[in-house]
Amino acid sequence: MPKKKGFTASRYQKEVLGALKEEHFMSTSEICKKLDMGYETGLKYVEQLLSKNKIKLKKIGNRRFWFVD
Repeated sequence: MPKKKGFTASRYQKEVLGALKEEHFMSTSEICKKLDMGYETGLKYVEQLLSKNKIKLKKIGNRRFWFVD
């Protein structure tokens, strides 16, 4: 999937944070579908946000769910 025009890493992170603030608890796939981005791109940015302690992770089975604390 080509990079969205004008999207920087911080813009992607803001988009992901915005989606999580609206829905509160989402899987990586749900985030990607809502923001119309590829899975690998979505995963990259949620992991970056997790490392910055902006979001939290909850594992249920083999799935990962993200949320804003």
